[in-house]
Amino acid sequence: MTSGSSTRESILNVIRENPGIHFRAIQRVTGLATGHVEYHLYQLEKDGQITVRKDGRFKRYFPYATSDPVRNNLGFHLRSRNNREIIFYLFRKRESTIEEIIDKCGNKSKDSLNELQNDNIVIISKGICTLRNPESLREVIKKSKKSFLEELAESLIDILDEKL
Repeated sequence: MTSGSSTRESILNVIRENPGIHFRAIQRVTGLATGHVEYHLYQLEKDGQITVRKDGRFKRYFPYATSDPVRNNLGFHLRSRNNREIIFYLFRKRESTIEEIIDKCGNKSKDSLNELQNDNIVIISKGICTLRNPESLREVIKKSKKSFLEELAESLIDILDEKL
């Protein structure tokens, strides 16, 4: 990568292929130095080509001009352990009460359910939770399966690196 614009385009392509990717994963995939990645992410965000969403201690990067906001939202939520558990639980059960989900997935599930509902992943009606358009969600998961698994592995590596 020689010019700034080709470097920026490379980073943008990584984000397009892996919506919700975090900084260290971008750095790892591109092989760029920290400062270079920071600079180009800043420029991409400033130019309106990407959006950033905070996820705990990580910033997640998404292509701004996406035709599929469900993919962005789902990609974000699948990277959260509790949200992922709820989504997969609802895939298996098709529908469940809020209480059953809290029982199965833990006390943080109420907040996670609200987030999932706000992002149009889950429908909550009269205390019953279902996935909104599960077939569409299934297709998004299938299409992003490889990059998602790579992202989970990279997140685990980052966590282990921080503990050393």
